[in-house]
Amino acid sequence: MTDINCLLAGLTRLLGPLLLLIFWHKKTGARIFPAPVALVVCFPVFIVAGAIRSGFDHSDWIAFHIQQGLLYGIFEEGAKFLVLRYLLTSYDDRRDAVTYGIGHSAFEEIGAGFACFNLIGTDKAAPEIFPVNLFSFIEGSAFVIATTVLIFYGIRMNKSRIMLPLAILLHFISNFIGGALITSASMVLSLLTTAGMCYAAYRCYKGMETQSGDQW
Repeated sequence: MTDINCLLAGLTRLLGPLLLLIFWHKKTGARIFPAPVALVVCFPVFIVAGAIRSGFDHSDWIAFHIQQGLLYGIFEEGAKFLVLRYLLTSYDDRRDAVTYGIGHSAFEEIGAGFACFNLIGTDKAAPEIFPVNLFSFIEGSAFVIATTVLIFYGIRMNKSRIMLPLAILLHFISNFIGGALITSASMVLSLLTTAGMCYAAYRCYKGMETQSGDQW
């Protein structure tokens, strides 16, 4: 039964973003192209960030996670800003921000998905691997999409000086909670942080309604 849960967990992490993208496209008519762009952009971003991270001192656990949180916050959110602001200039509908966020989340799910597959037959997986990974996929996707919407809102409303640093800060807080505060309380704090971000992103998304001229 554990192997089946590993399989289900891996499929959730790998196929979840694709199913979410299909649903989003069918539901809203959103364009697909920003998603593969985000997926491709993530490769060099994470490679460079990973190379820098490898030089961090692991002896101080808290300092390491502060550095790591800031590093990935700056690189990931900064890359989103640059692509949405200067590359995907014709993709200026608010729905494109969600699509880009789904593509970004797809990259982050790849490693987790294969990690679940690698546990098949090892008897090392926890029995709750499937529900935990299902929750992680939902929360992780919501987090990435929310930060992307916040950045896109800043671009569209000429508020990037506020929204980009805010997205970086929120990314840092989320990473720090998940990495350094490995306790049961950290899951609650992480969930509350993501929920707050989603609410803020929803308000920003609605605030762009008149500019997009649609009802989504």
